[in-house]
Amino acid sequence: MKRILFILVIALAASLPGMSQGSEDLFYKELGRASSQIKSLSGSFIQTKEFSSLEVKVVSKGTFRYVRNREIRFDYTVPYQMSIVVDDLTVKITTREKTTTYPLKDQKNAMAEMARIMNYCMKGLLHELKAKYDLAYTSDGPYHRIMITNRKDDPGNTFDRITLKFTREHSALEEMVIHEKSGYVTTYVFSGLAVNVAL
Repeated sequence: MKRILFILVIALAASLPGMSQGSEDLFYKELGRASSQIKSLSGSFIQTKEFSSLEVKVVSKGTFRYVRNREIRFDYTVPYQMSIVVDDLTVKITTREKTTTYPLKDQKNAMAEMARIMNYCMKGLLHELKAKYDLAYTSDGPYHRIMITNRKDDPGNTFDRITLKFTREHSALEEMVIHEKSGYVTTYVFSGLAVNVAL
């Protein structure tokens, strides 16, 4: 009896990595399929920024819009008005006072990293981040989760990890949590999605 139980345990343990890997591969495949049909995507977001050692939270709200092969745009409305527009080449930040444009490739900050990763998500190319980052996949109930960490311990890295939460039903990005090396934790929650798909 012990021998049979031992064999069953070994067989189960051997099968688990394969099941996990299969689920991960299916997720990336479904994300790529769903994303390839999206022409534009819009909705609302709530951004909560907090410092790990302080009990202070700053909550911002606004709308976002993604247009395939063109841009990702965040329009903040609360507590102040500001727009951040990112394309494949630049980051443009507009306030009431001025507009500043930066080359995306030269930016070493959490916003630029978030923009790059969101761009890969929207295009369904999340798995291609494996060239630069380590991606850890888990699945729980109605969600897929991806934890992204830098492959190299570079002093220039701005974040410890970024966690993405996708709905299982539509492979939609619902939440992004950025843990910065500085101690800040920024959470984006996306809702009210409106999708324009190619026919």
